[in-house]
Amino acid sequence: MPRFSSTTPMSPPRLRLRLCARHSSSTSHPSRIWDPHAAFAAAAQRASSGTLTTEDAHHLFDELLRRGNPVQERPLNKFLAALARAPASASCCDGPALAVALFGRLSRDVRRRVAQPNVFTYGVLMDCCCRACRTDLALAFFGRLLKTGLEANQVVFNTLLKGLCHTKRADEALDVLLHRMPELGCTPDVVAYNTVIHGFFKEGHVSKACNLFHEMAQQGVKPNVVTYNSVIDALCKARAMDKAEVVLRQMIDDGVGLDNVTYSSLIHGYSSSGHWKEAVRVFKEMTSRRVTADVHTYNMFMTFLCKHGRSKEAAGIFDTMAIKGLKPDNVSYAILLHGNKE
Repeated sequence: MPRFSSTTPMSPPRLRLRLCARHSSSTSHPSRIWDPHAAFAAAAQRASSGTLTTEDAHHLFDELLRRGNPVQERPLNKFLAALARAPASASCCDGPALAVALFGRLSRDVRRRVAQPNVFTYGVLMDCCCRACRTDLALAFFGRLLKTGLEANQVVFNTLLKGLCHTKRADEALDVLLHRMPELGCTPDVVAYNTVIHGFFKEGHVSKACNLFHEMAQQGVKPNVVTYNSVIDALCKARAMDKAEVVLRQMIDDGVGLDNVTYSSLIHGYSSSGHWKEAVRVFKEMTSRRVTADVHTYNMFMTFLCKHGRSKEAAGIFDTMAIKGLKPDNVSYAILLHGNKE
């Protein structure tokens, strides 16, 4: 787990020059030749490309605090967001941890007032904490956000819900969803419900997830394809195919289009339950509706056919892959070869 450190490492002067945007060649007014907005924009680009080192990032904040030139929220937020999502590299330490550490430096130097964080800033920092599996720090930033008087929005709440569910704290996420959000004037959207529903499924609490699924409709939040696929997939894995079919009919009645994920879940559910005729029916229905199946779906269906002694039909499915423009992988060939030996 990354450590959140606020230590400011030293770096050669040449590194500092990389982040300094100069408008003039004059040396008589050094405070006028450093533009913090241009410097943060350049740093954000380097963070996105994975070429920004930890030393460079700290020197950027050294310069900001030394000069005391205020930086606006937008370039600061863009830099922190880029750092949080920076690709891992040998020259740069963990981006989320570094972003939190750098923000901590601004918070401690209250006399300078070089930056005024807004709700998006806190959202980025909470996302950093969740990525580092530090939900406790994300909650701390959430509390700090509320103390500032800023209003938490959907993005902030959804980030918090995602972090809680990722660390298997779906019950706490449910409390935030049903109580904290309405109390703070933020109506939960379909993304919020999907996050908690998926969290309950990951923890094996199928009944809680299904109850929340029914409740969201009662609250006037319309399920989307992600919601339905999550519920159908969980029911199929539990081999509760009758319940999965009920949800499927509701999905169709609501006008939500079935996709490859929907059909793959049904095929897997019927296959694992031993209902090969239903699995074949679903596969044929998928192709008739012109829903494009991926290689994984084809492989799963061929495996099912071979296990039931229908290797010739599996070979036909294999040939269909080429007709559909899909390239079989090594697993596809292995399934077919193994099926022909039986």
